[in-house]
Amino acid sequence: MNWCWTALLFLSCLPARAATRGYPLILVQEAVPGAGSRIVRLNADGTLQVLTTDFAEAADPCVSFEGTHLLFAGRKSVSDSWEIWEMQADGSGKRPLTAGLGDCREPIYLAKAAVDAPAFEQKVRWFCFTSTAPGVLDEEGRGPLRSLYAQNLEPVPGRGIVTWRTTYNLGGDGAPTVLADGRVLFSSWQREGLALMTISWAGEDLNAFYGTHDGALSQSAPCELPDRSVVFVEHQGSDPHQGGQLARVELRRPLYTHQILSREGEEYRTPHPAPDGGLLVARRRPGGTWGIYRFDPIKGRPGPEVLDDPAWDELDAQVLAPRPEPVGRIPMVEFASVLDVGELKGLGQLQCLNVYDSDRPDQARPGQVKQVRLVEGVPLLPGEAPARPPGGWPPAHVRTRILGEAPVEPDGSFYVNVAGDLPFYIEALDAEGRVVQTMRAWTWVRAGDQRGCIGCHENKELAPENRATQALIRAQPVTLKGEGR
Repeated sequence: MNWCWTALLFLSCLPARAATRGYPLILVQEAVPGAGSRIVRLNADGTLQVLTTDFAEAADPCVSFEGTHLLFAGRKSVSDSWEIWEMQADGSGKRPLTAGLGDCREPIYLAKAAVDAPAFEQKVRWFCFTSTAPGVLDEEGRGPLRSLYAQNLEPVPGRGIVTWRTTYNLGGDGAPTVLADGRVLFSSWQREGLALMTISWAGEDLNAFYGTHDGALSQSAPCELPDRSVVFVEHQGSDPHQGGQLARVELRRPLYTHQILSREGEEYRTPHPAPDGGLLVARRRPGGTWGIYRFDPIKGRPGPEVLDDPAWDELDAQVLAPRPEPVGRIPMVEFASVLDVGELKGLGQLQCLNVYDSDRPDQARPGQVKQVRLVEGVPLLPGEAPARPPGGWPPAHVRTRILGEAPVEPDGSFYVNVAGDLPFYIEALDAEGRVVQTMRAWTWVRAGDQRGCIGCHENKELAPENRATQALIRAQPVTLKGEGR
């Protein structure tokens, strides 16, 4: 693998200084204590070029795999919504990519992919971003609900521009990054804090990555290093923009390889790979502002200062250079769409191997669960009163309605067709219809998708038993889509 490093990119940066190791820099400046932000370029000769003079605010840059273009979030005036834009690395050729989707932030480039079923021959470039398009509150009433979306940069043959919402977590999602294997890794609100989750770029195959049931710490701002480890910021509280410790897990065993990299008391944000195999990080010294530093993940300590000016905060340092493109994936929602007709239209399939497969001591006993109930979460509009007191489940700013119930076979399996693209949780019921166990997180199935789960909080390191379940052999899935659908 050949790497050609030509520039560095920063979010929320400061006046120019000499280029590091001869590389030009691209920065985003944010005045302290905070009066807007702009993306600038620090050339190798030390000159500074503002790339977003026609924007009131610009942030969240992401470098293309070719190293020639940038995605960024910007707004022309402070009263405008944030939109996603693309420009060339010198600031020319700006073009808007989103409109009318609420506040759109945190864009990232995705691999090229085709969605023209069944041949899947015409590959086009896609990107992921966050948006508040639903116009509803998150489950805690903290503000507008943010979800991940995917959209194509180039027109899909015969379909033009396609925009998909890809996450339906009522707690909100953000900070996406694409892994080398094509999955999207992101930070997701999971009742008590932010945890790391993965999905396909099209929104299928939702899985916990690290920290989902931690409860004590939040994880945000993940990035993958060339050694197939993932570095992220670990912090107290639910604010993804606050500082914390740097931590790392291995991709092959993320739930069991957790390691703290930084020293206690140090504050970091926005780690990204550096040309030398280390990290570029935002670091804040006591009483100071955020600045960009190198960080050695082997020694676990900060290296030389790259840029740190007391008049500015510097964040989100990235390399502006060609980089390997992730693996492209065929979206299963499109592959399955040929079957998404008649009674199956708008539905997805969910199969569970064994509801008793769990590593939790309070799990239901074999034979105890007779049915499962799927309960939809309906977020409130701004101004609506909370549906219930805070602190319990379901959360206060979510109303619920029952999608339906389905039988659980003696071997613990069940098989349902469920309304697609809706958040829901699952209740396990005994023979008298009493709730034995409740899932306290949101899940969903994309319309047209086929999704399976192993059990309820099963050991993520163990492969399931290779067998045909009784629910699958019976092959008569119950359709659950609620009344009036």
